[in-house]
Parts: sequence; structure tokens; C-alpha cells
Amino acid sequence: MHSHYSFFLFAFLVFTLINGYVFYRSRQVLPSSKIVQISFYVVYFFLFSAFIVAMVGRNIFPLTIQKILYFLGTVWMGMTLYLILFFLLTDFVYVIVRIIHRLSPAINRRFHKIQVVSGYIFVLCLIVYGYYQYRHPQIVEQKISIAKKAGDYKNLKVVGASDFHLGVANDRKRLEQFVQLINDQHPDLILIAGDLIDNNVMPLEKERMWETVNQLQAPLGTYFCMGNHEYMSGEESAMNFLHKTNMHLLIDTLVVVNNSIQIIGRDDKQRNRYRKSLEELAKNVDPSLPVFLLDHEPFHLNEAEENGIDLQFSGHTHHGQLFPGNLLADKVYELSYGYLQKGNTHYYVSSGLGLWGPPLRIGTQSEVVVFNIEFE
Repeated sequence: MHSHYSFFLFAFLVFTLINGYVFYRSRQVLPSSKIVQISFYVVYFFLFSAFIVAMVGRNIFPLTIQKILYFLGTVWMGMTLYLILFFLLTDFVYVIVRIIHRLSPAINRRFHKIQVVSGYIFVLCLIVYGYYQYRHPQIVEQKISIAKKAGDYKNLKVVGASDFHLGVANDRKRLEQFVQLINDQHPDLILIAGDLIDNNVMPLEKERMWETVNQLQAPLGTYFCMGNHEYMSGEESAMNFLHKTNMHLLIDTLVVVNNSIQIIGRDDKQRNRYRKSLEELAKNVDPSLPVFLLDHEPFHLNEAEENGIDLQFSGHTHHGQLFPGNLLADKVYELSYGYLQKGNTHYYVSSGLGLWGPPLRIGTQSEVVVFNIEFE
């Protein structure tokens, strides 16, 4: 728990430093009018504090106020990320030019004015693009062949989704769109790889979101494993919500579906240091039947291959969500996004349907994965 608070303290300090730099650059080009300057200070402080206030007051404020604060605050988070990257890059170019040429004070002032105005215009366009990308999830199809018999099934259409992050940002209306998108694929089986909940169960309860989750349609059922955000939102309240749904909740559990398919759902790695090993969970599998694994965080991929897993489906990474986060995610994970085959084991790490924080996709995509699986 201490590491959890340490992370958020570090993130707050970084966010504050970024905002301090963006504020410093922005105020340099303000006109001398006191009204304009004071208005800018008030708006800037409001945007800086909106997300923090929304999080601190998540159990106090009405849901509508939370949604407004959270949306404005998280969009501003995305904006400041790209504003500081733009300002640092243009500052670097400016320093190089000044080393080569002496610039007059008038040119210096003009440069900073152009820098700030063009920076805000460019970033606003980028934010609009990122929001559009997020609001239009992609359907990704993946063909897989498994050299095993699966009862009477020769083919299965399995839909995989992860990281809905339901709550203040992704509300019931957004969930209805997610559910419709999944149902439109007409799946035989649905796999959800954790982080259904964002950081607070209260909005899900108030909007009775379990009723919408229960509209997911698949003849063989919907199966769900825990993600780290289920624990972050409060284990007891998360469990109470999940048990209201029709999903099969798998926490270090093996189930057999119609004597044809085996599904293992692991507990979350970060939130349960004492979860069972995959070796222990796999010791009771029937090696003649296909085995699917739900594991929220895609670490130690070799374990699935070593334990005879045919398909592992994971999420968690969001594929970095915002460029250049995708490049960092590629460095952290063996597979941060997409499909991989090792031996007879197929892996897929989804970038997720929902998001944490800024409602933006830049350099990544929101998605639903459709596995078209062929058996012997």
C-alpha cells in the first residue's frame, strides 16, 4: 500500500512540475491587461486542480460534478503532456539558433509568442484527434489454429476485451456502446481480462451498470479475471458489484466449459502476491482439451508455454495509451500489444476498450479482439 501512495505522490509532483513549466511559458505572452491575466490564472489553476479535486471528492460530490471535473482534469493532463513536449522541443531549437546567431530582444519576444500560440493550436488539434480515436474502437480479428479436439466444436468465435475502466469517465451510456459492440460480433464465448472497474465502485452502483454488463450475449458465457483496478477500487465493494453480474468470475480458478474448453483465470499479480502459480493451476487440466488463460498483466509469458496453455489473453498495458507511452510499454513488456506465438502457445495482449485518465488515444487504439479459432 505504501508503494501505491508513493507512486501517486511521485505522479503528482511530476504533474505539478510540468504544469509549472507550461504556466511559465504561457504567461510570458499574456497581454498587460490585469483582467486577462487574472482570468488566465483562475482558469489555469482550475484545470490543474480539477482531476485532483474529482479524485479527492469522489465519495462526496454528485456524479454530474465528478464527471465534469474528471473530464476537464484528465483532458488537461493530456494537453500538458504534449504542451511540455512541444515547448521543450522548440526551446531546444531556439537555444541552438541563439548559439549560432545573436537574436534581438524583439525577435526573442516574437519567437515565444509564436511558440506558445502555435503550441496550443497544435495540441488542441491533437487532443481532438485523440478523443475521436478513443471514441471509435477498432475490431481486430485474429485467426488461430489449435491442434486439439474441442468436443463437437470445430470452430469458435471468441471475443476478448479488457480494461473497460467503468466509472466517472466511462459511464453507463459508454458501457452500453461497449456491450453493443461486443454483441454485434455474435461471439460463442466472451473473455474479459480485468479492470472492468476504474477506481471507485460508487458510479457503477448508482447507474446500475451490472444490468448493462448482464446484457452481454454468448452461448458459452462470459468469463472474467481480476485486474489491479478491481483491488484499487476496494476489494469488498468490487466483489459485491461483480457478483451482481452474470459473468463467471475466475480467481485462481479452472473451469471446464461443455466438456470442451478449459479456462483458467488468474488473480492479479500486483494485488495478490500470494496468488497460485500457473503450474499449480494447470496441474489439473486435461491436456487433450484446449486451455485458455486469462491473466490481466502480461508478465512471464514463458510460463504459459511451459504449462501447456493454448491461448493467453491479457490486457493492462493500454499499449501505453498516449505516444510516446507506447514506446515505453514496448521496452517494459516482452509483448505490450498484439499477437505472438511461442511454440504451441498463442498470446494476445489487448490495448483495451476503455482508458485510465485522459480520454485520448494517440499512437494507440481502443479495441475489441475477435479470435476465430479452429480446432482439429
